Formats: sequence, C-alpha cells, structure tokens
Amino acid sequence: MSTSITVRRFLEAQDVQHSLVPISKDETGQLRGPAGSISPSSIAKATILKDVRGMLMAVFPLTHKLNIAVLNRVLHRNLEPAPGKDYRSIFSDCNPGLLPALGEAYGFETIIDDSLLDQDYIYLGSGNPGELIRLTGHDFQMLHSNAWYGNTFSSIAEGPNVQAPPAATSTDRITSIQAHTATDMRRRIERVNELPPMPTLAMKIIQLNANPYAHAEDLAKLVERDPSVSAQIIRYAQSPFYGYQGQLNSLRQAISRVLGYDMVMNIALGLAAAKPFKLPTHGPLGMDAFWRHATYAATLMQALCTIVPREQRPRPGMSYLTGLLHNFGYLLLGHLFPHEFELLHNAVRDNPEIPIIEHEDRLLGINHTEMGGWLMEAWNMPAELIITQRQHHNLDYSGPHANYVHLALIADALLKGFDIGDASSAQLPEQSMHALGLKEEDVHKVVERTISNREELDTMARYLVA
Repeated sequence: MSTSITVRRFLEAQDVQHSLVPISKDETGQLRGPAGSISPSSIAKATILKDVRGMLMAVFPLTHKLNIAVLNRVLHRNLEPAPGKDYRSIFSDCNPGLLPALGEAYGFETIIDDSLLDQDYIYLGSGNPGELIRLTGHDFQMLHSNAWYGNTFSSIAEGPNVQAPPAATSTDRITSIQAHTATDMRRRIERVNELPPMPTLAMKIIQLNANPYAHAEDLAKLVERDPSVSAQIIRYAQSPFYGYQGQLNSLRQAISRVLGYDMVMNIALGLAAAKPFKLPTHGPLGMDAFWRHATYAATLMQALCTIVPREQRPRPGMSYLTGLLHNFGYLLLGHLFPHEFELLHNAVRDNPEIPIIEHEDRLLGINHTEMGGWLMEAWNMPAELIITQRQHHNLDYSGPHANYVHLALIADALLKGFDIGDASSAQLPEQSMHALGLKEEDVHKVVERTISNREELDTMARYLVA
C-alpha cells in the first residue's frame, strides 16, 4: 500500500513541503533513515480516544506513554481508548495499526504534546509500513493550528535506557497544560486576520439610526426584510412585561403601541448582530443563559437610569443596548474557537464558584471582554458599546463613557445576587455607586421592581433565543 491518500492530499492542499523517508532498524534496534539514525523523540505517535462526546486524537512522542487520567481532568471528559472498529473505516487507506499523526487531515479533534514542537524535524507515520513522513517542526505546528497543546498528559516511558522524569502532582500537570493552552490560544488569536463581517441588517440599522429624519415606518420596512427578527420583536412586545392587552399583527404596531422607536431599534440591532453566531443552547455559556442575562441586564440598566442624577445620567436607549450586548465576546469566542469555548463552558459548569474571568485567563489567556471589544471596534460600533464591552469587569475604570461601564458593573452585581450573569461578586461596587451618585436603598428598590417581573423577563429572553 502506498502513502495514505488522505494524508497526501492534505499535505498538498496545505502546500507543505515534506519527504518520505524509508526506515529500517540497525543491529541495536535503532531506527535509521538514508541520512542516519532517527531519534524516537522526534517521531509522532497517534492514539484515538473516545467518550460520549466523540473521538479525539492524542499525539505524543514515540518515547512517551499517555496518561488518560490527567487528560480527562484537564479536558473535563471521560475518554478511554477507542475500539479499532470505531475508527478503522476512517483510516481505510492506511495499513492496520499505522495511524498518521495528522488529526486535522481526518477530521479529529487533536491534542499534542508540545515537546514535539522543540524538534527541528518531525517524523510521522505515512500509513504504509517501512516509511515515515518528514516535516519541519514549524510546518507540523502550522498543520495543527486548531489543536490543543500541553506537556503533561504524556510522559517518558520507562525502559532500560530511559530515565523517567520525577512524578508531578495532578495539580502541577493540570496547571501546566492549562498554561500551554492559554499561550497557544493567544498565538492563534494573534494570527486571526479576518473577523466575521457585520450582518447587513445590523449595518443598515446603524445607518438608519444616524439619519435624523428617519421614522418608525423606515425602521419597520427595514426590519421586516428579516422575517425571523421581525417575528421575535413582535413576540417580545406581546410578553406580559409590557402589559399590552391587544393583538399585535405587525412590526409597525409593536413600534407604535408598545415598544417605541428606540427600543425596537436596539432590539433589532442586538438580534441582527448576534444572528451569525451559533452556540449551544443550554449550559452556563449557552444561548439561553446569554439572552437571559442580556435581557435582565438591559432592562435593569435602563431602569437604573431613572434614578441617576441628570448630570451623570447615561442615555436610557444606549444603556439598554449596552446591557443587551455587553457580553457579546462570548459569541465571538465560541464562533472562532469552538473547542476552547467548550473547554471553558465545561470548566464554568463544573466550578461555578470560580469567577469566569479567572477561568478565561487561566484556560485561554484572553477573556470575553477583549474579544467583544475587538469585534465591536472592527464593526465600527458606537464608542459606548466598545468601551462597555472591554471594561464591564473593571472596577477601576474612569475613562470616556465610564457612566455606562459603572451602570453595567452595578447591574451585573445586582443580578449576581439572583444567580444571573457572570459578575465576580454580588457586592455593589462602591466606586461605581459614587460615580453615578446612587444610593443603595434606591438601587435595591429598582432591582426589586425589575425582578418582580422575572417570569415575564424569562419569557422575553426565550423569544430572543428563538
């Protein structure tokens, strides 16, 4: 059998230079190629693992053995060696047992021992006995740009000529692999040169908002071009929260009878902007949780505006919009890096007592505030939105548009007391309260009125998810 056709086509498509090296063993058992001996530590070995969420390829040096227990703790999975019958057909172009260590060529999630990245050249199976594929270490890493990296889920196998390293504790291993994952994530983000374009409807809504002569009919005509967004807004307006008893048959009626021009403008912009991003529905970072927090935060921020002294008062409409979109970074994170997003999602689910910012910084090396600000800036969104995206976890922010940041900090802290959202603490931020001239008793009256409508707000959030 010749070299795996899947591997050959994958390397050709990636335009990666490589060579086939015939191998043999000398009298001492050392692997040799035409140019001399080949170090076993530069040969990449692949093992297929499986759990209920699917299969994963673990790649590590030939000199190492896999520690599945550590891998499972880090990835929050229950992996075990996959039976050959589950993946044999995927490698039908390879000799049995000879798995090329190129997970992306075969569509596998992949995790790689980053000691392989220290090698000038990497050798991996071609699918054919008696030969290896030779790549530069740089090209091997480039071919695995979507893989996870770590250096603790495998260790040097003990043998007569191999000295095993000192044993590390589970905590040491997990911390090490998380640090490497975060470093790799930062490198991958720096290589992203194209963000998702702003949806056309969102762009047109922003243009309409800048038109001083625009009116409700213009907005209705624009939003009705997207029937799903239009239907969501009509259902939103019919929720018990607004107390409208009549029947709404059109977006125009939702604008004129219930929500008003600014509210429909903001809701439509939020829905249109979020439409391209698909995340899991359930869980602490799913779309249900995202829109529930967004609905509560937007409603509460707008309500809090009414008790802010006039000289510090943010605009109510913009306050609503910043509340609706201030966690948008989660959507971009899940869109660009679904594997890492799943890792974060599982960590938050399993360790809810740890602030999410700490999870993000430890696991990813970046957090949703940076991602959201990056996207809002690329989309030329209003400065209030960009700054609130970036600073809504920063208790010390005092720069431009700080009143929106303070409002978000207060709203998120209040909602944390009801187990909603991602604030690190339910304690009201004193600096923000002082900056907005708010009294604690007045703030609590507003939140009590808002939360008294929890069922209606939950219904509104479900309409936004739909």
